[in-house]
Amino acid sequence: MAEVSYEFPIEAMHGKIRKVHHGYHYTTKSGKRFYREREETYQKNQSSRQKWNSAAFAYAHQQLRLIESNPDTLAQMNADWEAAKHIGPNGRLMQIAHGWKFNMLIAEYKAANPL
Repeated sequence: MAEVSYEFPIEAMHGKIRKVHHGYHYTTKSGKRFYREREETYQKNQSSRQKWNSAAFAYAHQQLRLIESNPDTLAQMNADWEAAKHIGPNGRLMQIAHGWKFNMLIAEYKAANPL
């Protein structure tokens, strides 16, 4: 790759320079450069379906953490995975019990809380 040098380094900047910055640089069609600060709450503008999926994902993480913290429930999870012949709720073959249980918990949440 060729080294590129700029007369004015600010012209090379675009987007968010560092993750600690609160804003980003951008250039308009007319060539004017601006810096804009924005609140990064990506969850704010979710559709109801996205909120439902996010809630199912959070539920599965919470429950899986509890299951894996206890050796008895962990052994039960592995036994259930073997009994299910490694097939998840979507009909796919799951390679590890952790992933199988995660998908089962998501399906459980969605069945209990329909959209």
